[in-house]
Formats: sequence, structure tokens, C-alpha cells
Amino acid sequence: METSTNPTPWRRVLAILRPLIIDRMKIRDLADATATIEGIKKDIEFRGFNVWILVFSIVIASIGLNVDSTAVVIGAMLISPLMGPIMGFGLGIGINDAGTVRKSLVNTGVAAGIAILSSALYFLISPIDEAGSELFARTNPTFLDVLVALFGGLTGILAGSRKEKSNVIPGVAIATALMPPLCTAGFGLANGEWEYFFGAFYLFLINAILIATATTLVVRYLNFPKATQVDPERERRYKRYFGIALLALIIPSGWIFYKTVSETVDTTRIKNFVEEYAKYPGTEVVKSDIIWTNGSPHVHVVLLGEFVPESLVAQWKEGLEQEVSNAVLYVVQNTKDIDGLEEMTRLIDLYSDGRATLAARDAEIAQLRGELESVSNRLATMELPGTLGAEIQLQHSAVIGARMGMIQSTRAESALPQVEVLWMPPDDSVDWSAVDQARIDAWLRVRLANEAAEVNHIVVAPL
Repeated sequence: METSTNPTPWRRVLAILRPLIIDRMKIRDLADATATIEGIKKDIEFRGFNVWILVFSIVIASIGLNVDSTAVVIGAMLISPLMGPIMGFGLGIGINDAGTVRKSLVNTGVAAGIAILSSALYFLISPIDEAGSELFARTNPTFLDVLVALFGGLTGILAGSRKEKSNVIPGVAIATALMPPLCTAGFGLANGEWEYFFGAFYLFLINAILIATATTLVVRYLNFPKATQVDPERERRYKRYFGIALLALIIPSGWIFYKTVSETVDTTRIKNFVEEYAKYPGTEVVKSDIIWTNGSPHVHVVLLGEFVPESLVAQWKEGLEQEVSNAVLYVVQNTKDIDGLEEMTRLIDLYSDGRATLAARDAEIAQLRGELESVSNRLATMELPGTLGAEIQLQHSAVIGARMGMIQSTRAESALPQVEVLWMPPDDSVDWSAVDQARIDAWLRVRLANEAAEVNHIVVAPL
């Protein structure tokens, strides 16, 4: 039986696209190995200007972290020279250059030491000794930080290996965030907060090692010339040791990431439970806090209003425990607990102050509405009907027109209508009297709904 050798449509499409994709994605022909190696080696040494630039950038970053200013921290990362020795370490491994590896390790250690000590000195003399959100954010590295460091390192070495250089490196310095962890470690050292110190230093290690790893991978892929040839068996053994060490470094960040995600999910479930079930007629939840202690969420709910029976509170606790197995619910609503009493008193005061402020605001809004209505009424009274002139002429055949408008009188608070009725001189064909004028006066005051309206009668001589 013969088998068809005609390719499927997908294979034909793939055969057409494959060379196009390869041509678009290739990077080896665009790399400049010699210039890249020289450029990275030149930035490894920390001496003279580099040391002072590092110290100044560390102080700038510490100030930014101290006052929770993201813009200042970003500026410090842009001028930091820390990327040089870290990429030098990866380069040395990639080209089997033991001298470059040793030099890079020494300079990385010197740079990290100078950065931590400079930051610690700043925080020792800084009047602000409380940790802000920017500092705390650098103490819990997760697997996402690993990915950022890896792809940041790949971006950095790819940009640095191009024949035509680009401005990607400053962006890599911001994304991989080498400076803030060292500043946070300095804060922990200055204040004896070892959780801050070790958490931030662990984040720095993750960033540094993953940047170096990315550099090694790209250097090997681009086939940069090797400084020395290493026995293949020994190289495989080194790779195995390095992989084990890298895995040992990454595993804790994965565990932290898992805990962070779990806590976020549990927090959402707890908030939904409190919002849905912590209800009782005449009672309001005025505060709800979740405090994580040893991996368990302690939920503090403060109620204001009618007393909730203990049996119902027990049902809430049981329901929350079923929703989140290790959650503990504390309900504050009476005076049995001194801490609860203080909390309740404080919240009642805040609640009362808020209600008083709200009542005052409602009264002010009502007053403004009244004034607005008064102004609207005044504006309404200042308008005369558009057909008034024609209506006046219909009142008597001797009326040939009218002049009208609103006038402001010192004897009245609002504007008054003024109307001048224009009459033909009486003759044999047209006759009118004061009675006719009085009748039109009365009609106008009724028509304008204003007894104070001023009406004048003027006889107009014929042209």
C-alpha cells in the first residue's frame, strides 16, 4: 500500500514561516563578543569614582525608602554602578575565566558591604526610624522576584552584547532593583531589625545570582570565546553543583510566594464572610481587621448598635472556621474585655463625631438649597412674559404699543416690573378715558402677579 508523501497544509505553512521566524529571532550574528567582554570587564572594578557614585546613590535610595518616595528610589537605581561586577561574575563563568570570576566576587562583596554600611549610617542619623511601605516591600521576596531578576538579566546581557548599543541597561537596573534591598538591609542593621536585614539581603542575592546566571546562559549561547578549556567531566560537575545551589536559593522564594498567595486568597474569603454573615438587626460592623500570626489569621470585628447574642457569635466563629480552617474570630461589642471597651469607646466617639459632622453638613446643604431657591424665585420674577406687549395692545384699540422692563428700586428688595402703555391721542374715531387706563392698570398687576408693578400711560403724538 502506498503512503501519501504530500505534506499537510500546516506543514507547508510551517515550512514557509520557519526560516522567517529564525531570521527574525537570531541574535548570534548581531553580537560583538570582543567589545562585550571588554565592556563588562571594565565595569567590574570598584575603585575611585565608582565607589563615590555607589555611596551617593545608596544615600539617595535610602532617603527615598525612608520617606516612601518611589521617584527618588528610581533615580538612585538609574545611577547605581552595581550591575558591573554581577554581570562580570556571570561572564567569567560563561567563558571559563577564573580570574574574572574571583575579581567579580570580590568587587561584588565590596560593593554590597559599602552599600549596606552607607545605608546603615544614614538610618542611624535619620530622624525617621519607622519602616514605610517601600522598605517593607523589600523584605518578602517571592518567586515573581526570581522571574524579574532572570528576565532582567537576560535583557541586560542581550542589550550589552549588541554591536549597536542601546539604552536598555538603565531600565534593567530599575527592573531588577539591586539598590533598594541593600538599603533595606542597612535599615535592618541600623535598627536591629534582623527580619528586615536577612529578608532584604536574600532579595539582593536572588537578583544578583539570577542576573549572573542569565549572563552566563547568553554568553554560552552566543559562543563567546573561552578563556581556558575545562575538562568536560569537570564542567558537567560544576554545572550540577551550580544547579543545586541555584535551586536551593530559589526554593525559599517559591515557598514565600505560595504563602503570600494563600494569605491573599484567605484574606479575600474572610472579608467576604464578614460582609455576608456578620449581620444583625440594629447592629453595624464599624471595624474589621485581619492580623496574621504564625500563619493563622486573627480576625477582629468591632460591632456598634444592638447587642448580638453569644449563640449567634458562636455560629459566626464556627462558620468562619469552616470557611478558613485556621481562622480565629474575635468580636468586640461589650464591656467584659478592657481592650474591647477601649476600642469600643474610641469607635463610638469617632462615630458620634462623624454623625455630628454629617448633621452640620446636612444643615448647611439645606440652607444653601433655600438660598438657591430664593435666588431662583428672584430670577423668575425678573422675567416678563414675551407676549406681554401684544396682550396689552389687545386690551384697547387706542393702545399702539408698550415699553416694559425690570427696575431695581431702593424701596424694594427685588426688581419690579415697569410698563409704559402707549396711547393714540383721542379723536373722533378713537375714544378712551381714565377708566380705560385704570382697567389696564388692574389687568397688568393681575397678569404680572405683582401689586407693586409700576404702570405709566403715555399719549404718543402722531407722526
